[in-house]
Amino acid sequence: MTPHNDFNIKVLDSTKRRTPCGIEKNLRILKDLPSGELLINPTKFDHSKYKSEPNIWTEFYPDAKEVAPPNQPEPLSTKAQITIYVDADHAHDVVTRRSVTGVLVFVNGTLVKYLSKRQKTVETSSFGSELVAVRIAVEIAMEYRYALRMLGVEIDGPCQMFGDNNSVILNTTLPSSQLKKKHNSVAYHAVQEAIAGNIVKFNHIRSEENYADVMTKPLPAMTFHRLIRTLLFARTGTPSQG
Repeated sequence: MTPHNDFNIKVLDSTKRRTPCGIEKNLRILKDLPSGELLINPTKFDHSKYKSEPNIWTEFYPDAKEVAPPNQPEPLSTKAQITIYVDADHAHDVVTRRSVTGVLVFVNGTLVKYLSKRQKTVETSSFGSELVAVRIAVEIAMEYRYALRMLGVEIDGPCQMFGDNNSVILNTTLPSSQLKKKHNSVAYHAVQEAIAGNIVKFNHIRSEENYADVMTKPLPAMTFHRLIRTLLFARTGTPSQG
């Protein structure tokens, strides 16, 4: 018998074993339901109250042995503080006039991600380009919060996000403000929900202190080396808010 055929037989045999287990579990749920209740809202019935019953696998196959789950890793004692710097250069591309998004992500002062990417839409104002960049930064913040939690790392409060466009910061923190353009409105509501949910805290800093400037446009030599020197040879903490 070839290895390929042997693999097919093992797959079929495993399917045959799983089928009666699923049927038995569903029958145990259905026998306790009133008639017609399942048709109204079937999603509210689950297997949670049947966890104390004997293992169905051992009922069908008495010779099968249960395998104990591996020990779960203990959470790390050190908390993770996520800091993000975001900026955008409006109409950077001289051909298409698309803006450029710049994002720097730090975890406990260590640079873990950088992004310099041209935006997909042409924005007619610097406010629109900054708003799109902030929405991208919020999505990155959610990604890293989820990844760190999956690794067992506790998050130290909301992600501290810094930008140099004060009008974007004020508009995303005011629920009464509205936007007419659809894609800008979607980005605005995404950022606002993240701020309201205590996922991120949006702070204002001066443009000279925004490290994400190095990812968006060419800078004067003194400004560039001053920002790069801080990124390479010092732990980046929370700057003073402007």
